[in-house]
Amino acid sequence: MTPQRNLAKDVWLALASVIFGGAFFWAPNLILMPRALESVNGFVIVTLACPFTLLAFYFASVLCRKDRIGGPSSALFALVGVWITGPWFMVWTASLASGPGLHKTSDYAFSLLMTICPPFTLYLSAMQGSVCALMLATILMPVCQRVFERGRWFISPNWKRRLHFGHRQTS
Repeated sequence: MTPQRNLAKDVWLALASVIFGGAFFWAPNLILMPRALESVNGFVIVTLACPFTLLAFYFASVLCRKDRIGGPSSALFALVGVWITGPWFMVWTASLASGPGLHKTSDYAFSLLMTICPPFTLYLSAMQGSVCALMLATILMPVCQRVFERGRWFISPNWKRRLHFGHRQTS
């Protein structure tokens, strides 16, 4: 396999982990949150269901890639996806629970700002009631990466060399 093709495949695997990791994490929130507003047990269920579905996606992706050595870390890129897609799914959830969602350009701009600024994702999840699920996933995914994906990377080794992050001998 040529390095160019390998790099392209790695980029697609990382992007798939970002998109599907975020979607799998926020799907229970989207489905259950409108009903969870009615009871305290609903929030507990959402808090446990979101990380559980993320772990299910993670283990499925690890099983699919078990033969391949190296490549992007499914756990860390899925965690990035959770934080990046969070504002969009939470706004969608809020619109299902309380009425119309995004209509004006400023609504989309605010969601885009929350996407590129993770503290806003944390703030919105605290307001919505899914902050415990977000924190649980933020703790679980690096642990899963450390335990199950030691040979996988978050920053490509080629990019590390280009950016001079690697240890270099000086004379």
